Order: sequence, then C-alpha cells, then structure tokens
Amino acid sequence: MNRIELIFKVLGLIVCVGFMLLPADNSTLQFTLFGTILLGIGIPHGAIDHLISNPSIDKPGLLRFLLIYISLIAGYLVLWYIFPLFSLFAFLLMSSYHFGQSHFLNIQSPKSNHWFLYISRGGFFLFAILLGDWEATKLILSALVDLNYLNQSRAAILVVLLVSTLFSQEISGPKITKNTILELVILGPILYMSPLLIGFIVYFGFWHALPSMLEEYRYLRKFESYSSIKKFSLHLMPFSLISFAGIGLILFLGMKFLDSNELILVFFVLISLISFPHILYMDHFLKSKNQN
Repeated sequence: MNRIELIFKVLGLIVCVGFMLLPADNSTLQFTLFGTILLGIGIPHGAIDHLISNPSIDKPGLLRFLLIYISLIAGYLVLWYIFPLFSLFAFLLMSSYHFGQSHFLNIQSPKSNHWFLYISRGGFFLFAILLGDWEATKLILSALVDLNYLNQSRAAILVVLLVSTLFSQEISGPKITKNTILELVILGPILYMSPLLIGFIVYFGFWHALPSMLEEYRYLRKFESYSSIKKFSLHLMPFSLISFAGIGLILFLGMKFLDSNELILVFFVLISLISFPHILYMDHFLKSKNQN
C-alpha cells in the first residue's frame, strides 16, 4: 500500500467515525461529502476504460469501444426495466466481485476459485454497509423488494461472509497477513456503524476507486501520452464530464417528480448502468496485467 492510498484510507476511517458522533440530522453534509468523493475519484476512475483496454486506441477503435460500451449499458437498462429484482441481485453480485478484486490489486491472486475469494471479500464489506444502516437500506430499496424478512438475519449474513472469505483465502491464497485481519476487524465494523451514504462512499472511494486509479496510472505511465500525472489527469476529463452531465441532468429532472429515497434509488440504478461495462473491462485489464 503506497503512502497516498494509506493517507486516504486513514482519512476515510476518521470521516466514518466523525459521522458516527455527529447528530443524525446531517443529510446535507452527507450528500456534500458523497458528491465530492464521487466526482473527484469515483466516476473518474472508470473514465479511461478505453485506454486500459488499448492505450494506443485510434478513432475507429474508440468508436467500436463506445458502441460496445453503450450497448452493454442499454442491455442492462432493459434488464432493469423487465427484471428489476434480478438486476438488483446481479449488481450486488458484480459489485461484490469488483470491490473484492480491489483488495488484491498488487497481490498474486489464486488461479482457481479467485471469483469466490473476490465475491466473499467484497460482499463482506458491501453488506456491512447495507446491513448496518438497515432502515436506510430498506427505505431506499422498498420500491423493489421488501427486506423485512432479513431483520433477524443480518449478523448471520456477515458472519457467513467473514468466515467464507477467510476460508477461501486460507485454502487458495494469497497468504492471510496482519493487514488482512486488521482490515476485516477494523474497517468492517466501522462501515457497519456508519451512515449508509458515508460508509458506501468512503469504501467505494478510498478502498476501491483510488487504488484502482493508481493501478491504472502505474500501467499507463509507461506510455508517453500518459507519462505524467498532468497528462493522465487530462485523459480522465472527457468521459468524466460526460458522466457528470448525464447523471446530473437525470437527477435534476428527477428532483421534480421523486422524493429523496426514490431519487437515491434512481441514482443507484444509474451507477449500476455505468458500472456494468466498467466491471467487465477492469476485470479483463487486471487479469491480463497482474492477476493471472
């Protein structure tokens, strides 16, 4: 773990603890922090999927990439419309895999059963967030599913995920280290006790997006076009701005017709749509570069 990553992770833990101590009525502050991290790190880390796919991409290649990328988004949007519960489950599963993969960016991961290690590791932290601020999670997802039947099962779900991820790592590697244990026993409970939006954005921003962006930079800086932080940052801008504008416009229009929880659900679906192709391209990138 490099110094930048460590600093932001420590900062993230401090932020979570700070919000635990603040009065409950701080939604404006939560949304402000959420938006800042999402716009500053979250969306930009997925804005160069075309470059990690092909650093020397030309205009015809970029057009082919965009056609595939948009087709994947459109197909998933259709699934959300026809099969919302299946789409929700698929997104949680994909996100668990994607987040779990981020915990092993610079570690030689197992060639067999890596998918289970990633899903169980990412799933543990993701469900610590969702099951912790349980009333907020139920309220946001109430339009899709009634989660009351899980009220008494939250602790059991987390224990199963925790045991599963440790067992998977023990039998297939990589070696369980002190950092592994500290992350599970410190980060997990802190995310569980944090407000939903804060727990999610801290984990998403500092345990997933930032490490992923640093990994992207380490790869791309070998090419002259991306050899400095300034050059790399400039390449983040075009698709980041397009995503900002598109999501912002949809949410602005939604504010006229939806309440706050419905608006958060719409935002959740929008994030799932742009995440789907990103997860596929990032998985291919990581496997081809340092996880095979």
